[in-house]
Amino acid sequence: MSKALSLKKPNKASQSKKQKPITQYFKNNSHLEKYSDDSTQSCKYNGEVDVQSAKRKASSPIFQSTADLGKITDDPYLINNTNKQNSHNGLIFMSSCTNKKLKIETSPEKHKDMLRNSPKKENKLQLSSDEKMDNTLVSSKTEDKLCEKAKQDRSPLTPIKFENNIICNSNVISKSCTEDGKNYENSLNKASTYEDSVFISTTDVESPKIKPRTPRKSPIIGSTAQYSPGVEKLLITETVSAKKLSPSKCGSTVRILNFNDHDIQDVFGDEWKIIDNDEICADELDLSTMQHCEVVSLKHHPDRLEIRLKDATNKRATCFIEGSWLDTPLCLGEIVSIIATRNLTNEFHINNTSGLLVLRPDHLISSTNVVAGVFCKRKAILQERWRGIDSANTAMTIGILIHELVQTAFTQQITDVKILQLQASRIIKESIQRLYDACLSEEEALSNMQIYLTPLAEFMQTYVGRNSVFSTPQHLQKDKWNGHIDKVLDIEENLCCPELGLKGKIDATLQVTIHDRKGAKREIVPLELKSGKASVSAEHRGQLVLYGMMLSLQQREDPTRALQRGLLLYLKDRVELREVSCGYPERRDLVMLRNQLVENLAASPHDVDPEQLTDIEEASLLLQQKLPDPIHHEGACSKCPYLTICSLHLWHTNGPSVSDKHPLSKLHEQALGHLTAEHIKYFLHWTALLKMEEKLQMTTSPLHTLWTDSPENRAKRGTCAPNLQLKSVKAFEDRFLHIFERNIIIKVITGENKEEKHVKGPQEGDFSIVSIENRPWIAAGAVTISNETEMQILLERDLSRRLNKTTLFHIDTYESYASVVNNLSNLGVLMDNDDRAQRLRKLIIDKEEPQFEKKLPREVGRLGTKLMRSLNIQQQRAVLKALAATDYALLQGLPGTGKTQTISVLIQMLVALKQRVLVTAHTHSAVDTVLNRLPEQMKVMRLGPEARVAAQQVSRCEHRLAAHCRTPKQLEELYNSMEVVGVTCLGAAHAMLSRTTFDVCIVDEATQVVQCTVLRPLFAAKRFVLVGDPEQLPPVVRSRAARRLGMEESLFHRLMKEEVTSTLQLQYRMNEAIVNIANKVAYNDRLKCANERIAQANLSIDVQKISVMPEWVVEACSTRAERAVVFLDLPPPAAAVPTDTPCLNRDEACVVLALVNAMIEGGVQPADIGVIAPYREQVALLRRSLTRYTVEASTVDQFQGRDKDVIIYSCTRRDMRQDDSKIKENEILNDRRRLAVSVTRAKYKLMVVGNARALRRYAPLRQLIEACAKIPLAEDTLAAVVHKYETHVS
Repeated sequence: MSKALSLKKPNKASQSKKQKPITQYFKNNSHLEKYSDDSTQSCKYNGEVDVQSAKRKASSPIFQSTADLGKITDDPYLINNTNKQNSHNGLIFMSSCTNKKLKIETSPEKHKDMLRNSPKKENKLQLSSDEKMDNTLVSSKTEDKLCEKAKQDRSPLTPIKFENNIICNSNVISKSCTEDGKNYENSLNKASTYEDSVFISTTDVESPKIKPRTPRKSPIIGSTAQYSPGVEKLLITETVSAKKLSPSKCGSTVRILNFNDHDIQDVFGDEWKIIDNDEICADELDLSTMQHCEVVSLKHHPDRLEIRLKDATNKRATCFIEGSWLDTPLCLGEIVSIIATRNLTNEFHINNTSGLLVLRPDHLISSTNVVAGVFCKRKAILQERWRGIDSANTAMTIGILIHELVQTAFTQQITDVKILQLQASRIIKESIQRLYDACLSEEEALSNMQIYLTPLAEFMQTYVGRNSVFSTPQHLQKDKWNGHIDKVLDIEENLCCPELGLKGKIDATLQVTIHDRKGAKREIVPLELKSGKASVSAEHRGQLVLYGMMLSLQQREDPTRALQRGLLLYLKDRVELREVSCGYPERRDLVMLRNQLVENLAASPHDVDPEQLTDIEEASLLLQQKLPDPIHHEGACSKCPYLTICSLHLWHTNGPSVSDKHPLSKLHEQALGHLTAEHIKYFLHWTALLKMEEKLQMTTSPLHTLWTDSPENRAKRGTCAPNLQLKSVKAFEDRFLHIFERNIIIKVITGENKEEKHVKGPQEGDFSIVSIENRPWIAAGAVTISNETEMQILLERDLSRRLNKTTLFHIDTYESYASVVNNLSNLGVLMDNDDRAQRLRKLIIDKEEPQFEKKLPREVGRLGTKLMRSLNIQQQRAVLKALAATDYALLQGLPGTGKTQTISVLIQMLVALKQRVLVTAHTHSAVDTVLNRLPEQMKVMRLGPEARVAAQQVSRCEHRLAAHCRTPKQLEELYNSMEVVGVTCLGAAHAMLSRTTFDVCIVDEATQVVQCTVLRPLFAAKRFVLVGDPEQLPPVVRSRAARRLGMEESLFHRLMKEEVTSTLQLQYRMNEAIVNIANKVAYNDRLKCANERIAQANLSIDVQKISVMPEWVVEACSTRAERAVVFLDLPPPAAAVPTDTPCLNRDEACVVLALVNAMIEGGVQPADIGVIAPYREQVALLRRSLTRYTVEASTVDQFQGRDKDVIIYSCTRRDMRQDDSKIKENEILNDRRRLAVSVTRAKYKLMVVGNARALRRYAPLRQLIEACAKIPLAEDTLAAVVHKYETHVS
């Protein structure tokens, strides 16, 4: 176990001395440098510092040429230590009364100093500081260690370490220097003492003569360092300040020398170049407060890194990174959050004693995960990415119950044990679902909670009650916290801190009074409750440190300096209340730990672009989850639930390696012995694809817009409802219903038309985030009502407790990344070493042939005559094949062939055979469509949020059915009594499915589900049936690279074989004309009309009413069979329409309006008309235009599984390009499956609107156009239509 952290706040006077960073307590953290007073090692960055240079501190930037050496004195200069100075790679003179910098250029011909290093001494340079001096010389780090050979370069101020541990300069200066044949004698006092100054000299030594050579150029100035006679006075001064004799903690070197005004006048000669400070580095950006910046340049110096930053407003600043912060991997384009301090040379810098550098702050990491990395950073990342593998356990569940009890005691001021007993019983009764998840009975839960009741009552009486012991300062005790809790400000306060890249939830935010010898002080502190032993571990204290930093920023205070206090409460067996405070080192090291985690969790600007990858094997190597080195702890590794995932990455990716003696080497067989090479390849294949998809999702819907973009801009994109006022809050079971009032109306301007409308923002059922000014994500929940006047949302906490009525709230839709985490967890479960996972691996990965029963029970025949009477022969065969499957069966249902009806009969047959059925699909609507076909008397339970369930199925919701359950046992009996359970694939992580085994799992619309997503429900059943149509919509995959590399392959596609697939070809939806079109586009004459009545069906419309309309309208609306499918060919535009884009076509919108108007005039109901467009922009235009007709317009995705009497398809594109090679990859109009779905939504009439010449370049549309009856529109005809309807197209 790691050592305990020292979070004791150090004295201000000695804060920089003997600080031990928190990182030295981290397991396997050898790459971090240790810093202590006697350490003289320099931090490495980017692995570019060699062993010798790593041992050196900074020295003078003055590079002197060597001349013939005479007798050289070995008198060293004592270099003092400071924590506030920075090194420069140039000699800089700063005057106290001017903002000018002086750049020195000297000549070796004018001055030839002879200096020498001691090759046998370890070179260590220290810092000097004298705050009383107005003028400073800033030195920089030395070059590599000198060799004995004369050809090597030398550093003039290389120090040595004497045996008495006094650090002195080993460079020596010649007593006799020759310049133009003239001797300059420099006498040095052997011991000259000034105020706060000491000079130490040593014995003179002889030095051999060395051939002079050309001096190096300064890395900053870029010219040869030269000296004027005036400069000599600075170099050969009689005294050197030596106020402090401890090494630098920031890796910088400053040498301060005394000189008078006469000296200053002497040195200002022609050889000094005066450079304005702003010319060198204009610092418009104030880094003394937290800033969100981009790194625009990097410059490496021997002991530090110079970075140039800019913020969102293009203000810029320069900062020097020193000390252990050099381990932070920075590159151009990197986003950082930074706070720095100015040194004596007025430069911003971050070192071991000040400042923070937060890497990729827009990626928020929970404080719990950060402190989990104290023991094992690898597990902390695996927990974040493969969440859900580690299931609920007794300790975790009891901890949650204790938290609820303490929060209740706080809010109701309960101090009596008997009342706490009653509250504990109440909480247990309200938590039967949680107890069921953890396999706990009421008695077991109450027994576990009992040991906390007495300590909790004692705590409330001691610290919270009005007559508590510490309510007055007369009873101060050394072994107890001397304070009183005055008020509970918040429970489960949500903290989102993009400045630090952190998020978290505080158990309780308290207002307390703390008593000490100086009196009473009132403060706001976080309290963290721990249900385990009173370990006061580094993880527990670190969590409070992070909360304190987040609260400091919330209160506009400096997170590095603000006084932080937090309370750790332990209640197991006895009361332990510990106050946690800390200094800068602990805050620094926790931020560094967070940076180490984010290196592996968030992408670097220079990471490979997944969209550029074209080879899946390359992607499988480059896109794997990056992980830190594993810990060396066999006991912890062997019990870790992430052992298999951890080992997969360790042995089969390009991550870190371990020796044969490492625990993971010994556990290799246990972790991976059950997996074959194909299984591992499958895992790596899909983790790479999921990484691609996640990357694109984070790019298109970034969470950081909550704090990097204004609410008004987010509202314009339609994702935010801004500036809402909280009207009221109502308690709703264990949540709070917040009712917000819309009070801001914005103007939406489209072309020349202006109209006012309320911002829409989140819609009913959307999971959304609530924010206020300067505080994003204070709460989150599901929207229940969203209309023009108000928005209602269910939240976990009451926001009215701390926020006043004038507070303006912003509610944003949140596109959760939970689906990616869910898919990764499913892959992890598939790699488990258990029977069901092994069986699924054989079927799915190895593609082992499924087995079927050769004979079915007689009962099947008896039931079939009753239940299958309504099915056609193809449907009956499909049901019987599914019943005979012992592993799996596939059912391919072409459009309109009665898939849902077939599924319904199959379920009824299975239930009649005493088998339990799990029904799942990717969408809630698809699940409900199947359940709606089941008889009322069947025992059906619908899992999932009630707000997302169809109205007909609400009575079957879990919440309604379990309302009478009072114990976990009763709940278990209810679950076990259900014959059919319906849930979405994403909702299949429900505890019921992990504790129940179904006989059959039926997956509807299986071709639309990502392969990994469907895995979770399959674990809960003995066999499965996949239902879908591979010729229709595939899974939604946004990443083009992921689509190209196979992510669109559903499990149905993977397992599809003729011998396991039943195909339904007889359709009951479309007339023959539309069926013919569908066959030409997608089905190759496999789709058939079930009977003649279906084939000859046509649209019911009053032809007389439309006969007075233009001829093209009459032809388009004709009920003749040859006009059931028509293509309206629009002429190309005479000139480009300024307001149109390739995905927006107003002319087509006008034609669509004319057709809809004609249909409604002819008696067709608006609900029977559907308008489809391939592009969202065109759909949005059509929706606005069709508002007065109440006709549905949408993309094809929303029409999947539905139909309309009339479908109007707007192709939108009308560009005249004819070069097929220029068609973009995955162009939506070139997608045959999407076109097939669009065509097969129509029952009696299909009208396609577009420009034939522009659309012929797309093969599917070319086939469609050739098969349709064409109705060309002349230019003047189109002009008349546009003129008539353009005012409605907005």
